[in-house]
Amino acid sequence: MAVVVIAGGLGDLGRIITDALYEQGKHEVYVMSRKDPGDSQIRTSPLTGKEYNPIIETDYSETFLVMQFAEKQITVVICAFIMDSESTCAAQVQLIRAAERSECVRRFIPSEFNVEYHVGDEVLPYPEKKFHITARIELNYTKTLEYAYVYPGMFMDYFGMPHVATQLRPLYFFIDPANGQAVLPGDGEAKMSMTFTTDAARYIALALDLVKWPRILTTVTSTVTLNELVRLAEKNIGCVLTVRYQPIENLLRHEPLADLPGNIDIAAAYSRRFPGGLSQVRALVADLEAGVALGAYDLTSLVDKEQDCLDLVHAFEGLEGVPPPRRIERFMKEAWGRGWS
Repeated sequence: MAVVVIAGGLGDLGRIITDALYEQGKHEVYVMSRKDPGDSQIRTSPLTGKEYNPIIETDYSETFLVMQFAEKQITVVICAFIMDSESTCAAQVQLIRAAERSECVRRFIPSEFNVEYHVGDEVLPYPEKKFHITARIELNYTKTLEYAYVYPGMFMDYFGMPHVATQLRPLYFFIDPANGQAVLPGDGEAKMSMTFTTDAARYIALALDLVKWPRILTTVTSTVTLNELVRLAEKNIGCVLTVRYQPIENLLRHEPLADLPGNIDIAAAYSRRFPGGLSQVRALVADLEAGVALGAYDLTSLVDKEQDCLDLVHAFEGLEGVPPPRRIERFMKEAWGRGWS
């Protein structure tokens, strides 16, 4: 059993990881945030049997973090920031440095939760990867921390929106079944590995029980081509999507052949999240879709290529009390089975 803190544990993926650890019930779990939401429920520690407030309010300064880690005797730090700014990048660096200085912290999971970021733009043309690479460089300097990168691939949740229950904020990639449309790069045969967020979080919680962490932990539950994803959507909604194919170069220029209608609605409805409007949404979607088209999201052979890598889905398969993960076939049926409208 461990004393775990999730930095950004009130956010999108962070909340899902926090809930998975609460549900598991093995660890004393804290959430680190710049502001106390004021509505947190007092919890009972499975380690001591005592009640405690799970919220740790912080300013993410290194010295303050060291003190807070010591006060709660934190042994594992999980960072779940949305890594899209210099400020969040700086906060994660402070977490790493504080964890390294701490006498109690032993393990660290940085905010990766996607694919391999330390690659060139010819594989992953995603500007925000620089924030993740900064954290990796900082982790390489550490001498006492055991750390691992978690690769779920693309989050499956995006392909069930708006009918899937998820903490992720809405965004559409490749398909928009509700509006009967799909726009695919190249010939649509690019492969995409993926995991449902609740499954990814459950495997992260289980990984805390491992005696030793390899450098890479994967949680991939399904890999399909984009054309196969379209066929799954069509099978479950009961009609044929209008599918258009576009050169990858369109995505690299942020000039897609067409915008999915759902993303046009998102740009209009979430102006605070996307102050740049549709252009900002288009750039984000195009960069990630280009990464899929160029092979960055095909994780099928990662375990074979990387010696220091563990497939958590396989490692915990059949373990008592661990439900089977959602595969994309079941997920699409649940989200889009006839009658959803």
